[in-house]
Formats: sequence, C-alpha cells, structure tokens
Amino acid sequence: MSSAINQYGGSATSLILAASIKSMSVQQETLTWQAGNGTLASTFAGIGSTRSAAISLTPKLTQIQSWQSNITNAQADLSVTASALAQLVSQAQSMATGLLSVSGTSDTSSVAAVAEQAQSSLTALKTVLNTTSGSTYVFSGTDSNTPTIPSTEPLANSNLATTISNIVSSLDTAGATSVMEQATTAAATNDSASSNPLSVFSASLSVAPDSAQNLQRVTATNNNASTNVGVVATQSSTTSAASSTSTGSPIRDLMRDMMVASAMGGMSSSTTGFSDMAKQLYSSLQTTISQLTELESSVGSTQNSLTAQSGLLTSVQSTLEDQLSSAMDADPAVVATQMAAVKLQLETSYKLVADMKDMTLANYI
Repeated sequence: MSSAINQYGGSATSLILAASIKSMSVQQETLTWQAGNGTLASTFAGIGSTRSAAISLTPKLTQIQSWQSNITNAQADLSVTASALAQLVSQAQSMATGLLSVSGTSDTSSVAAVAEQAQSSLTALKTVLNTTSGSTYVFSGTDSNTPTIPSTEPLANSNLATTISNIVSSLDTAGATSVMEQATTAAATNDSASSNPLSVFSASLSVAPDSAQNLQRVTATNNNASTNVGVVATQSSTTSAASSTSTGSPIRDLMRDMMVASAMGGMSSSTTGFSDMAKQLYSSLQTTISQLTELESSVGSTQNSLTAQSGLLTSVQSTLEDQLSSAMDADPAVVATQMAAVKLQLETSYKLVADMKDMTLANYI
C-alpha cells in the first residue's frame, strides 16, 4: 500500500524534480567550465548576446598580430643589414687610408701591401654581401633565398677581377682616367646570363641601379601602408649623386675600387699614371663612404618608423583585446556566486527526492 501511495504521490513531482535537477546539473557544468577557463563558452555560439562583437573583433586582432610579426621580422633583417653596411664603410675607410699612404711613394713593397690588403678586402666584401638574417640574404632584395654573389670562387679570381687587372696593366699608356672609365664599364656590366659573365651578382641583381632599388623587399604594416625593407647590393645611393666615374651603385663602386687597387702590386710613384690613379681611387672611396653611410642611415630611419608603427599597433591591440575580453570572459565573482546558488539548489533538490522515496501512507495522511 505504501508503494502505491509513493508512486501516486511522487510521480508528477518526481518528473518535475528530475527535469529541474538535469537543468541545474547542466548549468553547474557550464559554470565549472567558466571558472576553470575564464571565458563564457568554448565557442562563439555559446557566449550569448556578445557573440557578434566577439566575432567581429577576432579577425582584427589576428590581422594586427600578423602586422606585428611582419615588423618583428623586418626589424631583425634591418639590424643585420645595418651591421653589414657598417662593415662595408669600415672596409672602404681602410682602403682609402691605405691608398692615401702610398699615393706618392716610390716604395713598391708598400704598394704591394696595399694590393694584398685589397685582395683580402675582396674576400671580406663577398662575405658581407652574402650576409643572412635567418634564411634571408639581406642584400638580395626580393630574391632573398639566393646568395647575392652566388659563385663559390673568390672575387679576386672572378672574370671581373681578371678583366680589371688587365685594364690596370695598361695604366702607363692609357692613363688613370681611361683606366677608371674602362674599369667602371666592366663593373657595371649586367651579363649574368652569359657563359663567362663579368657580373658577379645573381641574375636578379644584375640590373641597372635604379631598377635594383625597386627590388627592395616590402612588408605590410597596416591596412594602408607597406614599408620597403633593406638595401639591394646593386642599387643606387638614396640621396648623394654618384661620382663622375661611377657604376651608379656604391657597392659596385667599392668592389671596382678594391679590384683596381689589388691589381696595382709592383707599381709606385715612378709608374706613369700611378699617383693620379691612387688619388682618383681615394676620391672615389670617399664618395662611396658617404653613400654607404647614407644607406646605413636610411636603414636606421626605417627601423625608427617601424618601432613607432609597432607602438601604435600595440595600443590598438590592447584596446581590442579589452573589448574581446568584455565580450567573451566570465566574471569570476559572478560565476562563484552562481555556482554557490546552483550547488545549494541541487542539494535541496536531492534531499527532497530522498525524502519522497521514504514517504509512506502514514506520512502522506
């Protein structure tokens, strides 16, 4: 009889309680997840009325993070480039000092020492021009996976160096000005496709200086702007005009001057045209030093500009992250209060169910 009373008295109520307990259990699971993860839900669908705001903010943050990554990578490349340019300036200054010291000397051994210095400088020049930042050849422009100077042979043994050496050997008859003009023509030649090219640079860099400047890598830094990154080995100077005898590229001029100097071994002031040649080389190197310094300064200016842009992006990112947090994050205090309330409701419901199971006819009456 008590069983019948229990079934009769508890059937409707038990169904309501069961449904309520199930709902509160789901709510408790949700609140537990929110407390552990700090957000309202694992997907946009579960966060309710703020879903639209969260959906619109997420791609904006992703784009800003992409721009920041571009800037970080560009800054790394620019730091390496600036250091490499400083080395080129140092090499040019050292060569200029050596030439100045022998321009009027009759001591062939002193000139030979400068020629040997020039040969060593050519080796160092190739190393610097093939400098990498990660896997990027910093002087190769958009063709950044290709070495700036691809050949494995030393620059001093290149066809260009041999050609310039032959030109210098005619100094006593041709004169310094003619030698410099011929050496310049050889150094400016863009014939990388030939079987025995004069150009030591990669095919993509064997172009006119103005064209080479257009090969600078470009990185996007916001919706409306991109930034040219780095220096191309064969490009022209950014501001200074080239000297009257120039390839149009300060790096090519530096290489030419080193090759001319390396071919002067055995000469002295008694060699016809030698003193004039030494003076012209010194003057050319002074111009090259100025142009390389300007390129180094332009790299620094780009770094400063990118630093400022990164600061602006950081500010915008912080604002958007705050907005996204408001749309998606759970309030710990609210969640804790709700969890306590749901726990109490569940405990009360379970107690009521237990009491109903113990109900007898006497209890019911």
